[in-house]
Amino acid sequence: MAIYSEAELDVKAKATVFSLDRNLESANVVKEIFAHYMRFCESSEAKKRSIRPRTITEGTELRLLFETLCFTTFLTTKIIPKYISTKRVIIKKVDHALVRYYNNRTAQHLTKLCHDLGMTKLSEIVLVSSSPEIKIKHGDPLHPMTRLTDYSASQGRKGGAEALHLGKNLGKALDPFNCQALETLWRDLVKALTKLTDNVLTEIFKPTVKLRT
Repeated sequence: MAIYSEAELDVKAKATVFSLDRNLESANVVKEIFAHYMRFCESSEAKKRSIRPRTITEGTELRLLFETLCFTTFLTTKIIPKYISTKRVIIKKVDHALVRYYNNRTAQHLTKLCHDLGMTKLSEIVLVSSSPEIKIKHGDPLHPMTRLTDYSASQGRKGGAEALHLGKNLGKALDPFNCQALETLWRDLVKALTKLTDNVLTEIFKPTVKLRT
């Protein structure tokens, strides 16, 4: 028998998204990203490249939160199979249909949250050319499904493709004209986000936790 019904998983999917948001805020993740960016801008490497810190606006903060919300939501898809299984005597088997259902509902709840927070009013920053002169343009509105699809496509590739993908997105949010110099700065951040996500799911799927709609 399945451990969870679809209705129960929907409640847990919604709780997961809001818990990720709360934990990112309580851990001051966006502020830590900005602080790390400022430290890099003061480094000799940044001075060699003539990189100066850009002003962080409300829009920048929203972009950083959007990127970390999308990345941690993607991380849940890697962790969640161990929580959703079918019990048969002493054998537990992953229920892939329910895993897909949970992932789909999580994506839907994330999309609504991003819309409510005003993130989907922002546009994608597209790098048109990198040399000899860097040019950017604004593309389609930000959408969580685009990020989740991109991360899923990079999953399993060699060289930490998921982390590099996050780095590119954070770099464009902080300083699109120097994003390539910023994309490899986030190794510790990826570890912290992975731990945060794991802790959130551990709490949400505690047998004693009863969630309400």
